[in-house]
Amino acid sequence: MALFGSLGKMLGLDSPFGKGLVTGLAEGVTREVKADMDDRKERINRIADYKIRRDQEEQERYQKEMRENLEKVRGIAGKAGGINGAEWLIRTYGIDEAVTKAGQFEVIKGMGKNPEFLLDDANTTTFEDLARFVTAAPELAPTGKVKDTGLLAKIGLGGDIGEAVQKQRDAATSELALGVAKMPELGTMPTAKGFDPTDLGMMADMKDESNRLVRLAIAAKESGDEDGYKKHMADATTMRNTLRMLDTKEVTEAGSRANMNGIISRIEEISGVQGNYVPDGMNGTRFKANFEDSADQIKVNTAGSNLNELYTQAIARGVPSSTALRVILEAEGANRLPEIISSPDGSFSFALGNALLIEGGLTNGTGPYAPPPSPPPSGAAGTGSGATSGGSAAAPTPAGVQTLIDQHNATRDPRTKGRLKARIGRMFPGPIPSTVESQLR
Repeated sequence: MALFGSLGKMLGLDSPFGKGLVTGLAEGVTREVKADMDDRKERINRIADYKIRRDQEEQERYQKEMRENLEKVRGIAGKAGGINGAEWLIRTYGIDEAVTKAGQFEVIKGMGKNPEFLLDDANTTTFEDLARFVTAAPELAPTGKVKDTGLLAKIGLGGDIGEAVQKQRDAATSELALGVAKMPELGTMPTAKGFDPTDLGMMADMKDESNRLVRLAIAAKESGDEDGYKKHMADATTMRNTLRMLDTKEVTEAGSRANMNGIISRIEEISGVQGNYVPDGMNGTRFKANFEDSADQIKVNTAGSNLNELYTQAIARGVPSSTALRVILEAEGANRLPEIISSPDGSFSFALGNALLIEGGLTNGTGPYAPPPSPPPSGAAGTGSGATSGGSAAAPTPAGVQTLIDQHNATRDPRTKGRLKARIGRMFPGPIPSTVESQLR
């Protein structure tokens, strides 16, 4: 009653009825205040539970992406020669594009490239560092200000609900170790050598490059350049065939026939045997060697069938198509038969073997496909004015060879290199001499 003082007496609040009225009023206010506080607490808990659940989901997302990216990094390193190659690709192209580029390394290795990635100092970057570098950290944005609209807030006694929510989030973050994701500091970026990065651009845009070659072929035909038309069409066909093999997940019967035809055509062109560009029967153009001996055509067809069968088996055993294609291209260029190698863990690898793809070479072949040298005539060894204690003098280098060597070394196109090497080989009666071979890069 002291609350109202003399005013309470004037209003009769000191009577039994008045006292009851005051008590009821006080109890009502207490209930309202308590209900308001309960509502505020429930609202804080509800918002905090929602935020903490979102924090946990974000952390789970981060951990899942971290595991996936770590596997990608390891796969990239396996194809790019180690951590230096993986770091160069990831920092240059990003994680997803780096996966594609690493697969393309398999192909350009088959074309004679040798990618290397170097650092002046030892690379301290780890696979986990690269995975964290490309994984988006958990987004745990702080809770903003949340306005209290209850009874106490209306009389100026409310607080910031957002602040109370954030305290609960902070406690949960500490207890569950949420949001611990520090971006690594990577050191000096490795340098790349042994290949032209534009080679990867060409591989990435093989379909566009194939279409460009077709447009060049059409332009050549319209201008009356029949040889240019056939050459551009053959290059476009080869690129389409290579792209199809690179994208292979499972070899179909039709795909297998197309693969074998492409392999045979490439062997014929690489072999150094002269020939012409002819329709391939599938709306494309291919190189067709003019074999003097029909047995040579049988040899090449058999070699193409063997390589195609090995490629199909390698794909069926889980060897990546990029790896299988690289080995096939290496086999074609080196005249060697690949091998499928089983590992104790049940996995398989695909690598170049030591056996020849075509025994005895080809009658008019050059380089790896050159026939064995003919034995010297009886009694000729060590005789004659040109003989020395070490054998006969080396044959003179034909005119024009150096020009072809320079053109070979100047181009980056593996098909052009193959054609120029074949022309060089045709200028010698046997295999390309080692003094000439050593100049080819």
